[in-house]
Amino acid sequence: MRLHATMTITVLCLLLFSGSLAAASKSFGGGGYGGETTTVGGESAAAAAEPATPQKAYVNAPEEPSPSSSSESGGGGLDPAGEPENGMNQKAIDDILKEHNLFRAKEHVPPLAWNETLAKFSQQYAETLKGPCKPVHSTSPYGENLMFGTGGITWKTTVDEWSNEKKSYHYGSNTCDPGKMCGHYTAVVWKSTTTVGCGRVKCNDGDTMIMCSYWPPGNYDGVKPY
Repeated sequence: MRLHATMTITVLCLLLFSGSLAAASKSFGGGGYGGETTTVGGESAAAAAEPATPQKAYVNAPEEPSPSSSSESGGGGLDPAGEPENGMNQKAIDDILKEHNLFRAKEHVPPLAWNETLAKFSQQYAETLKGPCKPVHSTSPYGENLMFGTGGITWKTTVDEWSNEKKSYHYGSNTCDPGKMCGHYTAVVWKSTTTVGCGRVKCNDGDTMIMCSYWPPGNYDGVKPY
């Protein structure tokens, strides 16, 4: 079993199967959800994008899920769930949406749709992490969850582990338990988020890096997710 660690961002290590997982979430405006605050020129990435009408400039969000050949290219082998170790196939997309929307339904928030632009960005950025295979966040204006690990990591495993952080989240005070992370959970269920797109690569060392991007982003400091 391999245990990963990073000193650059806060991670939550989750032991599973015969391997290990570590996760990192991005937050805006102070990192109040146990994630990392990503900034551009001294201000939050989401705030920096607002004046430029980012939905049009960055996302071009489709009204309906419309995966294209770019995200379905896959490549390499398959994980235990029959999903590509590199890229997406339709089963992976269906599982990502199913797991996200399962947890969103529990909080009575609308379901997410697939966004091909976010998926393309996530795949391209994940490719840049395949060398060191460390969860370093992008400076995009999107919401973002990362997961990396060894062993039988699948999309269901990934989204379930993100969402299981609910046990460390206290809605009344809008806080996480001390020393715990809940920013992946809040990103998954953030009410105003409408679309998601994800990417996946098999790293040079054989481990896996997974990334999901969200629009509009959530995890604003001091704001409840729903």
